[in-house]
Amino acid sequence: MSPELSRFDLLGYRRAVAEYNRNWQATDETLYDLCRRFPGHSDQASVKAKLWIIGRTYATGIERKIPTQNTQGSSLSQLSEHILSRRRKAEFVFRRLAQITEPLTPEKLRRIVDAHGQFVRLLQPLLRHRQSPRSFASKYMHFHCSAVPLYDTYAVTALRHLYPWQEAFEIFDLPASADEEYTWHAMRFWQLYQDAQKRARWVTVKLLDYYLLRVAEDF
Repeated sequence: MSPELSRFDLLGYRRAVAEYNRNWQATDETLYDLCRRFPGHSDQASVKAKLWIIGRTYATGIERKIPTQNTQGSSLSQLSEHILSRRRKAEFVFRRLAQITEPLTPEKLRRIVDAHGQFVRLLQPLLRHRQSPRSFASKYMHFHCSAVPLYDTYAVTALRHLYPWQEAFEIFDLPASADEEYTWHAMRFWQLYQDAQKRARWVTVKLLDYYLLRVAEDF
């Protein structure tokens, strides 16, 4: 993207990074460490721990999409059982994801979009009306692979404002398994990522996610 179209605010980014480091870095490092210690999806205890802690810390809303059995925690219990029953597919997705590291590239982003779509499809049969768990999937996957851009209302709102869609943003063909909404979001995120790398010393997906939260709150 040409400099005149860049909407990246370096000062705002620096403020967001400082605030993130003060208030949220320790929480996120705990979640990254949890997924480093328990990267697999074949053990019930570790899968439950990751679902409960990530799902609720990041208010993913996944529980509202799963029919309750009228017992405490029944939605997340069903989710863990669902993933365990499809452990081979889950292990395949997350093993491939573990090979991706920052800095991002278009090819890495395409692989992330593909993995995200596969995980979304794995979860959908459990959800009411086969809703898309794209936000939960992105956040859960992010703590297994920090290169995964997060998807939520704040990030979507901010990116759509900063980067109105252009055909040039389509940097790869959609993988067959892709969730389209997440794909367009990831492609917009790539525009921000490039702009930030040109102007800031230290850029990560997580720091940009927090920056987008602050941008969205200013609307």
